[in-house]
Amino acid sequence: MSTGEFQPTPGKVQPVLWFERQVVGALMSPKLDPELRVAVEYYVDQTLQSMPEHLRAGVAAESLAFGASSRLKAALGRLDPAELAARIEGWKTSSIDPIRQYVRLLQSLVLFAEHELVA
Repeated sequence: MSTGEFQPTPGKVQPVLWFERQVVGALMSPKLDPELRVAVEYYVDQTLQSMPEHLRAGVAAESLAFGASSRLKAALGRLDPAELAARIEGWKTSSIDPIRQYVRLLQSLVLFAEHELVA
C-alpha cells in the first residue's frame, strides 16, 4: 500500500475531516512507528473515500457535530489530546447508538489497517 499523497475524487465529500483524523490518531496503537501511522491514516482515508456518497455524508455530518467543540478548543489553543482520548474512549460504550457506532466504524478501520499493514 502506498503512503503517497491522497487525491480526492472530484465532486465527492472530502475523505477525512479534521476531527476524523483526531479520532483515528487516538484509536491507533501507541506502539506504531510514524511510518505505519501514516499508512493507517492513508488506509482510513481511502476506505472512507470509497464509501457510497450517502453513507459518507452521514459519517461526515457526525464528524462535524461530534467534533465542533474540539475544533473550537483547537482554534483557541486549548485542545488537550488526553481529554479528547478519554472522551473517545467513553464514546465506545455510549448508550447513544450514533455515537457508539461512529467510534466503532473508525476503530474497525484502524484495527484492520494495523493488522493488515503489519503483516
